[in-house]
Amino acid sequence: MKKILFVALAAVGLTACVQNEELVVPQNTAAITFADAYVSNATKADPTTTTTSIAGFDVWAFMDEATGVVLEDEDVKKNGGVWSYDDTQYWFPDHTYYFAALSPMNSANVTETLATGDDAKLGLGLVEFTNANGTEDLLYAKAKVSTPQDNATLANQGMDPVNMHFQHLLSKVKFTFLNGFTTNNVTVAVSNVKMVAPKSATINLAQDTYNWANHAEAVTLEFGATEVLGATASGVAA
Repeated sequence: MKKILFVALAAVGLTACVQNEELVVPQNTAAITFADAYVSNATKADPTTTTTSIAGFDVWAFMDEATGVVLEDEDVKKNGGVWSYDDTQYWFPDHTYYFAALSPMNSANVTETLATGDDAKLGLGLVEFTNANGTEDLLYAKAKVSTPQDNATLANQGMDPVNMHFQHLLSKVKFTFLNGFTTNNVTVAVSNVKMVAPKSATINLAQDTYNWANHAEAVTLEFGATEVLGATASGVAA
């Protein structure tokens, strides 16, 4: 039997406008869309958060500069296998777009504070995570996309959906239970498994190296009682 907790330990990383310039959407300009969001599993721990389990994510997008806000904490949801959002934005020629995203979407355990200056477009900023019960994962992704220099080329070739490659920001804690039984197909009851972890911490996503800091207080995370059927004698519980 394998159990996993997510813990904030030291980790293992609006209307479209630019500086008050109003941009008119050219005809035949494609909308900004998202696709192929997937999760990188950086450890050997069992992947409990997969692409198919992500129901949505919050996304920020900037055009060229941090002042060129395109999307701000926008909910991107998957419906029928297609990612969509309400405040549709469009690609403009000869610009560079910066995207950052967090999942799960609209988590009550996550607080974001945008970085100042150019750091905002490069990686969002400071994120505080509160560990409620150790069952919520925290995923982060960023992307950079440049558009063709003229609108004719942009209209002719179009733009691919933005692919968000998420990575885990929390450490996975895996428990593997061994038994000494000499008889196969026994039932093993496991209970009162606990660990102490920081209740909250912060991480600066505007930096290239993601490290948790400012660990505060402590919380006891507890696995619920469980039964493991068909445990193998003298081996790892299934």
